[in-house]
Amino acid sequence: MTPFMFTAAGDPKTPGVPGCGGCHPGGGGLEFDRDGKRYDLRLKADPSLAQSLDGDYYQSKWDKTGVVEADCFICHLPGYNFKERNTQLQSLNFKWATVAASGIGLVNGAVKEGQQPNVAYNKRLFNEDGKVVLDLSYPPPAENCVFCHGMSDMKKRGFSWNDRVNPDVHNLQGMNCVHCHPSIEDKKLKITKEMHNFAKGDEFVSTVADNLDNTIKTCKECHDTGYMGATRPQHLSIRPNHLDKLSCEVCHIPALHRAAFEGFDVTTGQMVNYPKLGAKKVGDEFTWRPAFQRDEHGKLWPVNRFNSVFFTNQDKDGINYPLFARELKKGYEKAKGQLQPKNPMKPEVHTPEQIKIMLTAFSETLKGNKRFQQVKPYYHKGGMMHFLNDKGEVESAKDSTWAGQIEGFNINHNVAPASLALGANGCGDCHSDSAHMFKGQIVTDMFGPDGKPVTVSAGKLFGCQPWVFTVNKIHQLYLTPYVSWGILLLAFLLVLHYTGQGPKVADFYAAPADLPRFNLAERWTHLIRLLTFFCLFFSGYIFFYNNVSMLKLFFGSPSSAVIFHWVSGLIFVGASVVSVGLWYKDARFAPYDKEWFQKHGGYFGGKEVEVPAGRLNAGQKVFFWLTAVLSLIMGLTGILLIFKNSLPLSLNCLLSTIHGFFAILFVAAIIAHAYLGTIANPGTWSAMVTGKVSKLWAKKHHSEWYKEIEEKKD
Repeated sequence: MTPFMFTAAGDPKTPGVPGCGGCHPGGGGLEFDRDGKRYDLRLKADPSLAQSLDGDYYQSKWDKTGVVEADCFICHLPGYNFKERNTQLQSLNFKWATVAASGIGLVNGAVKEGQQPNVAYNKRLFNEDGKVVLDLSYPPPAENCVFCHGMSDMKKRGFSWNDRVNPDVHNLQGMNCVHCHPSIEDKKLKITKEMHNFAKGDEFVSTVADNLDNTIKTCKECHDTGYMGATRPQHLSIRPNHLDKLSCEVCHIPALHRAAFEGFDVTTGQMVNYPKLGAKKVGDEFTWRPAFQRDEHGKLWPVNRFNSVFFTNQDKDGINYPLFARELKKGYEKAKGQLQPKNPMKPEVHTPEQIKIMLTAFSETLKGNKRFQQVKPYYHKGGMMHFLNDKGEVESAKDSTWAGQIEGFNINHNVAPASLALGANGCGDCHSDSAHMFKGQIVTDMFGPDGKPVTVSAGKLFGCQPWVFTVNKIHQLYLTPYVSWGILLLAFLLVLHYTGQGPKVADFYAAPADLPRFNLAERWTHLIRLLTFFCLFFSGYIFFYNNVSMLKLFFGSPSSAVIFHWVSGLIFVGASVVSVGLWYKDARFAPYDKEWFQKHGGYFGGKEVEVPAGRLNAGQKVFFWLTAVLSLIMGLTGILLIFKNSLPLSLNCLLSTIHGFFAILFVAAIIAHAYLGTIANPGTWSAMVTGKVSKLWAKKHHSEWYKEIEEKKD
């Protein structure tokens, strides 16, 4: 498009939908050519420019239409008539557009019809000295912003403002667009307020004004400081690392209620837009949920994934260049008779036969095209590219070209109240089968080989395989809520055992402890494992139940708690390795251990049951090897999770599930061990403290070990 075409672009049948020039406030490319000269003045001085191939003047009428100067009213005048502006631009009344849209005057005549427009001014808007008197607004009213941004953003991301069915909490609090998007001043960027550069975020798709990326205040910056009276949420029920890995919008914009586009198709040479699957048209009241996409830092954002269907030609340089509308139209007209589409405006090319017809048509219509040195058309759809091989047959492959890099339009507005945010009702808001976060279906191809939409789970798009979600769901929805009850049940059973069975006979514990049982290395290793396990249990409990209040109370910050857990875990694993080296010989099973198992270690059926045992009894051996295996599992998964930021999401979910599940078993085993090593067996704990036991105790509890000691003396 030339600047002249750009300025006038728009559909006269839909004046409510702004064309290109309708949304641009004038100045710049709508007023000056690339040499900085006004189009109208230069063309008047040299009318031959309109017949030249100069893109700024080719087939233009700047000398008659005038130029579009910067229009301050387009933002600052409440009640600005945007439809009238569009009408004037489409009528080629460029220099009269501001007068008509602001209401200063009534414009009659159209340059497009060969007429000379004239103006009947509204004298009520003028003082006696001829100066215009208009009630301008600062900041600009949101309605003025939304006229341009409303329709385009409705298509891209379902955005609407002052909308009963699609509300935004900031809008409901009386905030305006410019409260978040003010005109900025930045010495580093060499920007002054007079330049009218507005603060912006960082859009995945758009590359407009990248120098202004992230100049807007973030949600965190406003809500952490209470900026403009913003609430300061504590997020006490949200896992802290979620706040680092998920953008605020992921949870606080769980759904949109106006239909956006699902994608577009340019097969016919015209852009055919498709609304959200299930909606009749864009802008209809329709509830849909976003897809999720990671930014360059790995953070997840809600997006509207835009599925594009279009054709390119791969030139000799290996680059795929998109075909122009006129080239597409020419190819489609040639293929239409063979395609015989039910709806000529929406051919929906999806079968191999249809794809072959279209690609063959382009192979013929692109011959002699001066844009290309090679004719090799490609069809891009649903992340796949289709092309003709040397035999003229269709080949398909995953789209490795730039066209296959499907990105979504960021969703940042229509923020829901906190009560409707994901997580307000617990982990099930995201981690249940009925939740959209992982199991929701996202369209990835508007029409697959069978002509029906192709969908994939939302979680799979951002890296979580469905089977991993199922495993992790067990952890989130079943293990976590019932673990505490399980631990309480175990404690209750131990109390029942103690009251029913009582401790083993203790009538000889006054005897002097003069028999060495554990050396210093063994006792210190056991103590280190005990202390670090308690540290792991305490910090792990906080993580497991996401007790943010305790985390802040004892550790101050999530990062401090994580480091504490890491260090404790590494020390515990090291001590566990040492313990294996110290006790593995004593933990080997012997034939007499069978009797121990047969008599249940003497813990059931009376206090006087005698069972043979070596230095470690069979139960202690089972516990030793169990904790060795559990330490290995916890150590491997824990160490890998230290580097989870570098690991795939599916692997992280699997590792955390395994780590959490076996942590539960470990805690249960330690509780049982602590009971049996203290009150259930008086004298056992003191042996681990002093390292010595009495001979009577050794003969009673570890008869085979006592025999070995006596035999060595002989």
